[in-house]
Amino acid sequence: MNESNDRAPRLDDSIDSSAAENVRDSFETLDRVPHWLATITAPRNALPLLMIATIALYLVNLGGYPLYTKGEPREAVTIYDIVHGAGWILPVRAGVEIPSKPLLMHWLAALVSLITGVTEFSVRLPSAALGIAGVIVCYFYGRRLFDNVSAFFAALIMGTTAQYLQAATGARVDMTLAFFMEIAFFEFILMVEGLTKRRMLFYVAIACAILTKGPVGGALPVMVAVIWIALRGRWSIVRNLAMARGAIVAIVLAGGWYLGALIEGGEAFFRKQILAENLYRVVASAAIHEPHAHPFYYMEGALLAGFMPWMIVAPIAIVEALRRPRALDSRLSYFVIWFVAVLVFYNLPQSKRGVYLLALYPALATLMAVYLAEAIGLRDAARGWISATTRVVGIATVIAAAGALAALATLARSPELFRTALVPFDIEAPSFLTMLAAAVNAGRIVSIGIPILALAIGVWLALSRAAIERLVLAIGVTMILIALVANAVVVPAIANTLSLKNFTIEAMKEVGGDPCAYLDALNYDVAFYSGRSMPIVRARDKSLPGYLICWRAYYFGSSAALRDQYQIILTSNPTALDGSDEMVLLKRRPTPVNPETHLA
Repeated sequence: MNESNDRAPRLDDSIDSSAAENVRDSFETLDRVPHWLATITAPRNALPLLMIATIALYLVNLGGYPLYTKGEPREAVTIYDIVHGAGWILPVRAGVEIPSKPLLMHWLAALVSLITGVTEFSVRLPSAALGIAGVIVCYFYGRRLFDNVSAFFAALIMGTTAQYLQAATGARVDMTLAFFMEIAFFEFILMVEGLTKRRMLFYVAIACAILTKGPVGGALPVMVAVIWIALRGRWSIVRNLAMARGAIVAIVLAGGWYLGALIEGGEAFFRKQILAENLYRVVASAAIHEPHAHPFYYMEGALLAGFMPWMIVAPIAIVEALRRPRALDSRLSYFVIWFVAVLVFYNLPQSKRGVYLLALYPALATLMAVYLAEAIGLRDAARGWISATTRVVGIATVIAAAGALAALATLARSPELFRTALVPFDIEAPSFLTMLAAAVNAGRIVSIGIPILALAIGVWLALSRAAIERLVLAIGVTMILIALVANAVVVPAIANTLSLKNFTIEAMKEVGGDPCAYLDALNYDVAFYSGRSMPIVRARDKSLPGYLICWRAYYFGSSAALRDQYQIILTSNPTALDGSDEMVLLKRRPTPVNPETHLA
């Protein structure tokens, strides 16, 4: 127990009455913690456990499948261009497009790629590495502010949410942004609570967040800090935050790149990154089509989905908070403000994506963890919720595991029946079944062993004595098992079904050294896997190259004149699971088409 208490809040003259009450609550919670839980949540055990868990969650098979979504190859092309001499300040993506975001994530991936080459692994590694770091950071900051158990629960909860898992395994900027904003949010409360003498890390983290995705990286931490100071009436601390030196650091680090990019990119950079990617995301513009426009309530639904499966245990935390509310001291109030302010902020712009809410995940995970930790060993109102939730989760896990085993058996014995079962879910891509069977066979131990383990966990939960600590750990372990299956089997099957990697390789073999262009729009998959910078042309252009790449539907919807000039010589696999959206390689016809023959 001493190891659990070594970082617990202490009563002293600097703690106000509400904080003192929470300290007493913390000591009462620690008294109820089982010895085994105190042992595994102590730093010497928690760190290796969290490292093993996050490696399993984010690094397993990270480079084992091709890029197949729009977002990943878009960022990968920028990384490829940096490594291959397009410049580190403002590389022109695929030779035709200014990058949409600042370049910190791309620089990190490029540094890895200088050693490994530009691969699926190297472009995804920054997200995975910073995802791991974010979980570890959540634990260490959490124990400084609360206690070991709450910190461990918070780290486990955050790291196993659906949205965090997705962001930590993709070549996108979102996890890099989330990590540096997490540092900034945590550093501020440590500074004002007198738990650190550091000052510049807060500002360096803000600068890095800005260099990842623009001004929002600095706006959110500063906004939360100002709201907290105003509501707590703590204006006197402002003079101790080294704001002048910090502002200089942030301006030099982040502003330096913006100045260099503006000099290099001029008006095109200003329009793309300042206006289109920032101003017009908040203020609607008729000149800009916003693909992520959603109604104001969209983010609440995205949070409920993205924070799964932990929303299932949220009622327990709510019941515990209502049963014995903690005083809203400076620390707890900061996490509440952090959570609410970020959620409200992202409700306001017209552009909305669930992944934006990663900025509030550490706050929500910590708030939930504090109250779940307080529910340890209770025999009152929360106990009923714990028992009911445990049974529900156990039964749901049993059903899901049994369903997975039944699906494996059906896939092996009756592929056509399996294919028919997928039709209601709009999964009709012809090669998906083949790719899934191949992935299952390649990872047979994972495919069969993990559902069996999950089945055992579900049965144990359904039949064992309910306890919040067992429930939390069981959900965490189950999510790790699900992630292993997804990363080793399901996602590779989907990726190999939808990726344009093989099509691009075959297309470039056909094209050889001849001129080739994109018809109407750049395709990021083709740009990445071809390693070529090709222009974008329009059907009405007077001079067209011998080869064109475009969507199949675009070709058949184009003018008869274009179809008279070009013929399809290669068609890709579908790029959507419903079997639609194919790319084609067009080649100029060797001789003009006879009009009478064409009409016939």
